Amino acid sequence: MKNKRKMIKKQNWGYLYIAPALLFVFAVMLVPLVYTLVMGFFRTDLFTGSISFAGISQFADVFQDTVFLLALKNTLVWTVGSVVFQFLIGFIIANILNASRIRGKNIIRIILMVPWVLPSVVSAMVWDWSYHPDYGILNEILKRIGLISESLNWTSSAKTALLSAIIVNVWKMVPFVILMTEAALQGVSQDLKEAARVDGAKGYQVFFHIVIPEISSSVNTVILLLSIWTMNSFTFIYLLTEGGPAHASEILSLYIYRDAFKNYSFGTASAAASVLFAVTAVIALLYNRYVIRRDRES
Repeated sequence: MKNKRKMIKKQNWGYLYIAPALLFVFAVMLVPLVYTLVMGFFRTDLFTGSISFAGISQFADVFQDTVFLLALKNTLVWTVGSVVFQFLIGFIIANILNASRIRGKNIIRIILMVPWVLPSVVSAMVWDWSYHPDYGILNEILKRIGLISESLNWTSSAKTALLSAIIVNVWKMVPFVILMTEAALQGVSQDLKEAARVDGAKGYQVFFHIVIPEISSSVNTVILLLSIWTMNSFTFIYLLTEGGPAHASEILSLYIYRDAFKNYSFGTASAAASVLFAVTAVIALLYNRYVIRRDRES
């Protein structure tokens, strides 16, 4: 009994020690979130300073706005397109680096990390120059290898604007996937793999039945983080296309920014931000539930 009481006291002291940090985190996270949700129900006039209750009318206005609906669709395309290619490319490179015995792997890793450590603004400027229809290096390369006959307006065409931003986002975040995946791969027991090979398992069987289950928790975390970060991202779309042409590449974060700080419509911007939060939260919860259920079944 005495030992049990001591354990409880130690736990209570632990909670007391972390309480200030938790309060700070909750304040930083919850206060802006609650304020945004509340503002969605009020109509504000920045010039007169008046605030009036609007109910759900601003949420209704948002869903009746064709630009918002287009931005919602673009956000889903932007997120799925980015995350799928970020993960696939990063996962393949991580497995190659982990399995191969090539020299200078540390140098290769450092080079591969460059896109991730570069500031997003710098990355956007470099790629904006590369996409330029007159002197951009991308058009020049594609013309030399015969894939295109004339230069493309990558960021100014409705067909390629969103794609051009997805390419940059993939380039930026692939190193993160490589880093996390390779760290997980190096944690897989070599004895377990050797035992499977001794029992007659082939390379692909070892990979799918031993390696994948061992790294699944890390992989799931990476996919979830990429999805949340991408869905709420802003920089590349804003700097490369500004949501154009004709809102063809506009995503929800840019729609919210434009509504709040250019149209000064803070109520509808808050309503749109609440929708973005709800979509992100639902996707995260459903994905977590799927992962937990799959882990239990396996």
